[in-house]
Amino acid sequence: MAESQRPYAPLTAATDRGPTRYFHGRKKILDDFAGLAERAIHSNSGSTFLIQGAPGVGKTALLGQCEKRASSHGWEIAHIEVGGLWDPNSLLDSLGRGEKYKGTERSAQIGFKNLLGWAWKSTRPRATVKTILKDGDEPLLLILDEAHALGKDDVPPSQYRASAIGVLEAIHNGKLERPVVFLAAGLGTTKASFGTLEISRFAEDCFVELGALDKESERAVIRDWLTKEGGAKGDPAVWIDAIAQETHGWPQHITAYGDAAARQIQKDHGEMAPAGLEVVYQLGMERREAYYRQRVDDFSGDDVIRLAGLIADIGSGKPFNQGLVVESLSEKYGSEKAEKLFQKFLKKGVIAADGFLYSVPVPSMHDWMKSELKRTQERIREMKETQDRNPDVKTIGPAQEVSPSNVVREERNPHKQPMQSTKKDRGVQGRGSYSGLER
Repeated sequence: MAESQRPYAPLTAATDRGPTRYFHGRKKILDDFAGLAERAIHSNSGSTFLIQGAPGVGKTALLGQCEKRASSHGWEIAHIEVGGLWDPNSLLDSLGRGEKYKGTERSAQIGFKNLLGWAWKSTRPRATVKTILKDGDEPLLLILDEAHALGKDDVPPSQYRASAIGVLEAIHNGKLERPVVFLAAGLGTTKASFGTLEISRFAEDCFVELGALDKESERAVIRDWLTKEGGAKGDPAVWIDAIAQETHGWPQHITAYGDAAARQIQKDHGEMAPAGLEVVYQLGMERREAYYRQRVDDFSGDDVIRLAGLIADIGSGKPFNQGLVVESLSEKYGSEKAEKLFQKFLKKGVIAADGFLYSVPVPSMHDWMKSELKRTQERIREMKETQDRNPDVKTIGPAQEVSPSNVVREERNPHKQPMQSTKKDRGVQGRGSYSGLER
């Protein structure tokens, strides 16, 4: 089938993450990983390589690129679950060696009784995670995605906590008498999760706080979507410029807009018309907003609106200190709950570490939160005015003091255009005025 005639499946949550179709950039990170792998082989040891960042920043795609490099150099690869750090059976399944150690979950006893009645027996010791990791000649790469799960209260379970700490320490400090590298990725609280398991220090080139792609890499990925996926004819520079002003170097956004663009170009038989770009712009923005809504689904409306109110006067994408958020939240919830809520905002990628400060990781998400705050405040005002005019009609109750999520979501109609899309003056040439917010 010709490139321009290829059918396109709808973009879903499944295709929105994982190994990326088109990968550019992250060169220093990949070089640092390759350096660790090389040192591990020469020293017959290993360590941990940790990647953390907000949802949609490209962690899983980066894991895939690291895996490709290791595999091309003869490394054994195993994708593990968190339980593989303390459960031998889980690790064996990940390594594909379950049959080799079959029967070792309990000590195997072999008995023999002679005519005089005495017996001899031998006990085969149970395999442990450490002994399994030591058993091999090839260098081994362990890959754990969603590693922030290690920060949950019951992970690892209390009875296995000491075992997990021992395994992590042995890997991290190269004590397995074999090249073993632990490649882990997770949300912004992942490093702190390792800290609870007594792994708090990482080499400078073995810890990554993943952020947006640089401009050159961003444009290269968009170009691939337009030309390789969409079969674009002619110079795609205008479309690349327009899309890049909306994606902020954020891989999730690039995928959303790139997929929409590829489909539109395919539909238009390789042409890149201004009308087609407006369709791409609209669809990409809807997907971008859906992504932001997923980030706040686990919070009450009060929590999100309170956070939005705290950062409303801060420039989009600009940093703020933790005290700004925690101190204000403490006034309502108390210090302990406020700190837990702040950590939850971090874990869900609503905010992210920005050096010694914090920020909403994508400027357009910051803008979206402000617009939702304004929208909700207006909605609350209208409801109160209705209640004042009709005191017998209950439109807002005590539990809806600020704005619960049902108030925010009530007016969201899947057939209604998002708030930003009503700006008719943002044509292809007019989007440049937004570039100051993007970088």
